[in-house]
Amino acid sequence: MKFEDNNVERAKRAIRHGARDFPAAVGRYFLQKIPVVQWLPKYSPRWIINDGIAGLTVGVILVPQALAYAKIAGIPLQDGLLASWLPSVLYFIMGTSKGEDEESSRKSNADNHADANTGPTSIIGLLTANIIKDLGTEGGYSSTAIAVAISFSVGVYCLILGMLKLGFLLELVSHPVLTGFISAAAITIILGQVPAIFGEKNIGSGVANQLHDIFAKLPTTKPITFAVGMSGIVMLVLMQIIGQRWGKKSKAVWILSIGRNAITILLFTVISYVLNKDIETPIFDLTGKIPAGLLPPKAPDMALIGKVFQPSLAVFLAAALEHIAIAKSFGRRNNYTIDQSQELTFLGAANMLNSFMGGMAVGGAASRTAVNSESGVKSPLYGLFTAGTVITSIYALTGALFWIPKATLSAVIIVAVYQIIAHPSVFFGYWKVSVVDFMASMIAFWVTLFVSAEMGIELATAFMVLTTILQTLFLKGKGVPKDDFGRYYPVTRDGVDYIPADTTLVKFNHPIIFLNASRAKSSILDAVQTYHSGAPSEFTSPSKNPDRMWSELGARHIALLRRKANMSYLEQQHLPQVRVVVLDLSGVIYVDDTGIMAMKDMKTELKAYAGEGVEIRIVGLKQHLTGKFERAGWKMVRSGEERQQDKKQGTVILYHDVREAIADQGVFGLEEFGGKEAVTYTERRA
Repeated sequence: MKFEDNNVERAKRAIRHGARDFPAAVGRYFLQKIPVVQWLPKYSPRWIINDGIAGLTVGVILVPQALAYAKIAGIPLQDGLLASWLPSVLYFIMGTSKGEDEESSRKSNADNHADANTGPTSIIGLLTANIIKDLGTEGGYSSTAIAVAISFSVGVYCLILGMLKLGFLLELVSHPVLTGFISAAAITIILGQVPAIFGEKNIGSGVANQLHDIFAKLPTTKPITFAVGMSGIVMLVLMQIIGQRWGKKSKAVWILSIGRNAITILLFTVISYVLNKDIETPIFDLTGKIPAGLLPPKAPDMALIGKVFQPSLAVFLAAALEHIAIAKSFGRRNNYTIDQSQELTFLGAANMLNSFMGGMAVGGAASRTAVNSESGVKSPLYGLFTAGTVITSIYALTGALFWIPKATLSAVIIVAVYQIIAHPSVFFGYWKVSVVDFMASMIAFWVTLFVSAEMGIELATAFMVLTTILQTLFLKGKGVPKDDFGRYYPVTRDGVDYIPADTTLVKFNHPIIFLNASRAKSSILDAVQTYHSGAPSEFTSPSKNPDRMWSELGARHIALLRRKANMSYLEQQHLPQVRVVVLDLSGVIYVDDTGIMAMKDMKTELKAYAGEGVEIRIVGLKQHLTGKFERAGWKMVRSGEERQQDKKQGTVILYHDVREAIADQGVFGLEEFGGKEAVTYTERRA
């Protein structure tokens, strides 16, 4: 009798299927790493004007910001410029965030486009400064050498996670933790720049010492320096307010607002030149001489990399989280998704190559991404124009940069960084939704503020992981079933399992929290997109329309899902359009703020795919979770209540059981259930 081992047979089948699919999988993998190969041949020539304007606009803003953020890092200002041109070129080749096409813009009543911009940032500058300060003069290393080693280390971290598609590990850092960390880091940066506004020197380190020394040295304030710094702040704030009020009505006002950094620096540089050109000692501190031209490529010091590699983990987390958060934020705004692992691969390549060019570490920049969006960007081609602007500055404008007042640079930093401090209402929102999220954000905020940025993000993340483990332990004691992402299950009638053709049913038997929120969202969308068509759009039906989106990443993902489901071409052409999505959350007893945000993103992406008419129905949501969703701004109505409320935009209907949810409103009445274009559960999975 022949003995057959089930595990051995499964292993053999896996090896056979893996060997068969390996060549195609390798090809897809490498194509994903260079998206430009896929979208550039379809590039519409009419986009060049939009990309050119956006690229030049971002470049003009990037130059003064690069100088300012290098100042925060405590490195020569040219290092900021040297770090600013290469990421834009690489994003042209490797980036995945995309602009919104005009048709989608009209549908969503939005008129802006989105595309991530990468370069020096204030948070990265602060963390780099901390490492330089901690390392001191050990081994005689210069601040530039240390910054370059940090950039290389960040690149290694990013490449490992990106190439191995481990970007989901970043979800260990929840949104409340990131909010608390960034807000505290922003306050720390501002306090570091205040002395330059007053003309004070020899200020101690640490928030407590800085506050003490700033007030103690107020009598030594230099009036002219203070006038330059404060007038710069006032000018920047006024131009921003004017832009917010009248920018949409006037193109000139809009240009004035988005170019406020460059305009302010240009004005005060001219004033500085006029006042100081004929005197030996400047009447206020100047930026000083900045070498012109790019440096020849040089490998970073490997011994120094070994010393900064572990401390650079905090810089990596800040750079990666900031970059991904910004890209996702604009994705939510303009109804598209990014490839998180590919974005990390790009960030790794940018930081590693930057280290050879003498630049500091880089990440995503919210302000420049917003300007890029408002400028009508169409594709990552804008990066070539941005890089050209920076290189022109490096070769032709360094002489003029000498006369920039340091107080003006500090004014630019203060105004820019102040905007990333979260409003107290954000933290109050965490308190209303989840005490654990609130405590985590407070740990990140206060520890970052008074101890160190590295300790703040590490302790807060450890707290979240620990509380999650404890919650999971207690949940298992209550017999919570094993995780079951995105799995359909049958609704039985007369022994036959039916699911209506235009209905998707997804069940969860586990908490939806920051550790799995992204997968929870993806499981719902994947279930919908595999077995259902969406509303007719450029997203679902790519065409040669010159106003289509430059990237068709979403359509390729859907095609891959359907291939994995073994659908024939004919089946794919006759899929029913999804009209109802039923989420069975009866097994979910905990949802945190990140989980609620993921569900909100799911709604946005679902409507972008299926149209505004798609209806979301939730089954078995616990009373305490219903309160959480409502406090987070969700509109909910229970079945059986006033039916006219159901049609309010964004309203979600709550049900007691799955059968009621599917049969509601007579669309799939119990009498017709199974008789009106319904398919069996077995047939759908086949």
